[in-house]
Amino acid sequence: MFKNGDEVITNDTIEQASDYLGNIYFEKFSSNKRRISFRNLLNPVLRDERSEFKDIIQCFDTAKRTPPDYKPHLFFLDLDIDRYSELNTIINDLEKKNSFVSELRNQIEREYEKVSEAKAKLNDLDSEISKINASIEQLKTNASFNSIQDDIIQLESQLSLVRTKQKALKYEIKQMSCLPEPENISEKEMALLFNQFKSGLGDMVEKSLFEVKEFKNRIDAFRNTIINGKLENLKKELYDTNLQIQKLDDDYNRKVSLLDTNGVLKDLKTAIHIHNSKNQERDLLRTTLERFESASNEKKHLVKLKEDKLSAFDEMLTSKKEFIKQFEETILTIHEATMGNRHAHFDLKIRSSTKAKEFLQFDFRITDDGSYGTNRMRVFIYDAALLFNETTCSNHPCLLIHDNLFNVDNDSLEKSLNFLHKQAENHPGEFQYILTLNKEMVESMEERKLLNFNIAEYERARFIKDSRFLGKKYSERKRRYR
Repeated sequence: MFKNGDEVITNDTIEQASDYLGNIYFEKFSSNKRRISFRNLLNPVLRDERSEFKDIIQCFDTAKRTPPDYKPHLFFLDLDIDRYSELNTIINDLEKKNSFVSELRNQIEREYEKVSEAKAKLNDLDSEISKINASIEQLKTNASFNSIQDDIIQLESQLSLVRTKQKALKYEIKQMSCLPEPENISEKEMALLFNQFKSGLGDMVEKSLFEVKEFKNRIDAFRNTIINGKLENLKKELYDTNLQIQKLDDDYNRKVSLLDTNGVLKDLKTAIHIHNSKNQERDLLRTTLERFESASNEKKHLVKLKEDKLSAFDEMLTSKKEFIKQFEETILTIHEATMGNRHAHFDLKIRSSTKAKEFLQFDFRITDDGSYGTNRMRVFIYDAALLFNETTCSNHPCLLIHDNLFNVDNDSLEKSLNFLHKQAENHPGEFQYILTLNKEMVESMEERKLLNFNIAEYERARFIKDSRFLGKKYSERKRRYR
């Protein structure tokens, strides 16, 4: 929620709030001015403390591994953001194209030693397929070819049907041959068993069982007659079928032999199979090589486009040399005020390495940079230069917040604070700088009378154990980074 005079503006999302503030901020710029999002604009202004202030471009928590965002820096420095974005897009496309070309190259070289060998193989396949086609065409010039070919196709169809019938007969014969034999029951054994229970009972059972067995034997004999007759008929039918297959095979072989033309191509089916197989191999290889060639050409185009755009961007930087030198002078002035010397350097240039993902280099060095404390001072000097330089300040929101940046030696801290005090005197009301300091550091400087001003005049809030921020004890919720 925002209040603009008496008007209260409510936004449902952060994006809407960002757009609203961005529209207000960019009202002062011409319509031709390249805009960036308001959130992007504030990244270098509100650096995350967890960025550890290691790098002038990287403003985010190091645990997030967020890619550096150069756009707000280019906006403050009044450099062409569109050219930068276009070049970044080309570089990203080129990186993807490089990966694709490498993948295709590896795919080809897994089968062939080199791409050139694959191209040679493709030429060889073209020659082989051409010869096979010529042989097939030569066969088809025979006047009787079509008639014989129709006979062969018909024979193949008949053979297929008869072989299916052959398989069915063999299966039925096997099933009937596996039928169980009739079980034989001994009357004497049954009589002995039943006589053990009651005398004379076994004799009666034996007599009854004999009669039943006689009846069963007549049934089994009838059954066997039927089964054996059926089995004999099936075996005879299978024999006739085998003869039919043999005759059809002989006719098929005789027809195929008629197609032989000077021994060039005797088996038409084999020739067509070879032809199809070679065609598939050639088509796959040709497609892969064409994709490789197309991707390689696109890569060359992107490389050339990148070189042209880099050259144009470099020319743009050359045209801005006077301003870059002026910005460097601002940095040297701040460096001298805070570090005691002008041993520093700033320049913008194109990286010489073609493998670098980021083509633009902010070449900024100060005395003894690389250490923990000096890197923090480097960030302070750069941010202050953007805030106070007469050119960059026109694009800058004139607000800068450093949360716990000055975790450095007292000498650099007191010089930085004295410099900021002097800027506030020379440019009253033109900027707002917010920083946090440990009480012990402030008290130490006050005791030694190192500051040229009364720091209490700038103090806006003081938080101690008994007077906490937000008036209560709290802990930051742990974040899960994706």
